[in-house]
Amino acid sequence: MIQVTGLRKSFTGKPVLAGVDLTVGQGESLCVIGQSGTGKSVLLKCILGLTAPDAGQIQWQGRPLDRAARPDFLARFGMLFQGAALFDSLTV
Repeated sequence: MIQVTGLRKSFTGKPVLAGVDLTVGQGESLCVIGQSGTGKSVLLKCILGLTAPDAGQIQWQGRPLDRAARPDFLARFGMLFQGAALFDSLTV
């Protein structure tokens, strides 16, 4: 199970995620849809650890999804970013 509580993220003072709460239970699937610029990719990047949230908590299987838990989590998680969305999270 993935549980996101009070997730907040802003860029240059503009809030993108303003207290997002969601729960995805064991065996459930989730589709995140919305207009461009509404925070879909930012939400996923925060869950994956590519972007650090400003506030809030992300839990996986009832435990904080921290650096120690992330490798096991990522081994069971799959996603495909559209176009170049992934590359703005990486350094050269």
